[in-house]
Amino acid sequence: MQVVNLLHSGFTDYREVDAMQRRLHADTLNGGPDSLIVAQFSPTWTAGRHTKPEDIRDQSLPVIAVDRAGSVTWHGPGQVVIYPVVRLKQPVDLIAWIRSVEYGVIETVREEWGLPAHRIEGRAGVWLTEEGRPDRKICAIGLKVAQGSTLHGIALNVSIDRAHAFGGIIPCGLADAQVASLNWEGITSTVSAAAGALIPRLFHSIRPQLATPDQELETRTTA
Repeated sequence: MQVVNLLHSGFTDYREVDAMQRRLHADTLNGGPDSLIVAQFSPTWTAGRHTKPEDIRDQSLPVIAVDRAGSVTWHGPGQVVIYPVVRLKQPVDLIAWIRSVEYGVIETVREEWGLPAHRIEGRAGVWLTEEGRPDRKICAIGLKVAQGSTLHGIALNVSIDRAHAFGGIIPCGLADAQVASLNWEGITSTVSAAAGALIPRLFHSIRPQLATPDQELETRTTA
């Protein structure tokens, strides 16, 4: 599996990465390699299939309609995004795929940074919960499977700026929840370091769902 690392390019336009993932998706359907795309986006809103007009209160950032599940979210500085573009084993078990992605993130947040991350039944993503506080999503997960190959992925908040992230939307359309970031939880990490911790664990967790599970990671850095 190739790791297409775009982090050294700085902030990447969402549309460029979206076009890349669709090219790689087409390649996988023709027997090409599985891939993990790793990026940090320029600020933007992405609106999933379940977005309601009232979920976006501020349109000062570009609003990009996307074909993943879920509502609107923010992408931008301090957030690492990973898109697995992989062929799944047949018959495709969509729930097992979602759980495998969630598990990779949960294990990373717990083992690498010591936070009690977990999933919440009926709510996508990876969460932190604490009595007396609203649930806090530290990693958004929005996935799609088309013709047995996957699109979209995860967005882990690492070192985001409270003043400029999420304020203009109802994140994921959940008015009763909040977002979290590693730096807001007292943890200092760069996006690159967080990606380095997450990639191998995510690869290990999704490997049983792959059509060709006997693979190794091969990094291709894009300048």
